[in-house]
Amino acid sequence: MARPLQTAMASFRIKSKVAIAKIGVDSRRLDTLVNLPKIETWRREHVPDGTPAFAERTAMYDHVHASLIGDAPIDYLEFGVFQGSSLRHWVEMNHHPESRFFGFDSFEGLPENWKRFDGRMVKAHFDVDGALPDIQDDRLSFVPGWFQETLDLFLEKFDHDPQRQLVVHVDSDLYSSALYVLTRLDALLVPGTIVLFDEFSSVLNEFQALDNYCSAYMREYDVLASAWHYFGHLAIKMR
Repeated sequence: MARPLQTAMASFRIKSKVAIAKIGVDSRRLDTLVNLPKIETWRREHVPDGTPAFAERTAMYDHVHASLIGDAPIDYLEFGVFQGSSLRHWVEMNHHPESRFFGFDSFEGLPENWKRFDGRMVKAHFDVDGALPDIQDDRLSFVPGWFQETLDLFLEKFDHDPQRQLVVHVDSDLYSSALYVLTRLDALLVPGTIVLFDEFSSVLNEFQALDNYCSAYMREYDVLASAWHYFGHLAIKMR
């Protein structure tokens, strides 16, 4: 008697899963809604009272640069350049002749659609037909292509001095891209490295990528500052 009952229960579970799957609910939006409270839990655990918060991301950049970098040279790696507004800001803000700036982007859009709670942003949204931003500075180099195809080759030749301040700007929007960048750069993300996120409050993307990376690689960090609405932009320093 037990076996027919077990078979019937198993069949019921399978049919229930299929029925729920076919209801047509946008599971990505549902996942986002369910996971949004994680940001508040994260805030309580990681953001001390008095942590600077700014209305605009450029003000956050200015604060981080003034308080932690000053006149020192930096290596600045930006992942997700688009038209170059944030990259230009950093190039113009840091005047040290030995600083180096690297902009990584396909310049053909995103590798996949960016699914957000407020809707879907299609892959082609950030497509600039391969055109590089017009930023005239000999210290700046662009690395065109998908991160998964260009980053390892770049790292093979990248001669970063550990004594030089490293700034990594993750503006990749997508979970897959952000996680790839963080994991591949782990050896470079030594204590004191500054990491910026441009869409941090996208809970299933950059937020989740940082959380998963830190869990898998046993990494910790301190929050330096935030900007925009409820941690839309974030600056951290690796421990």
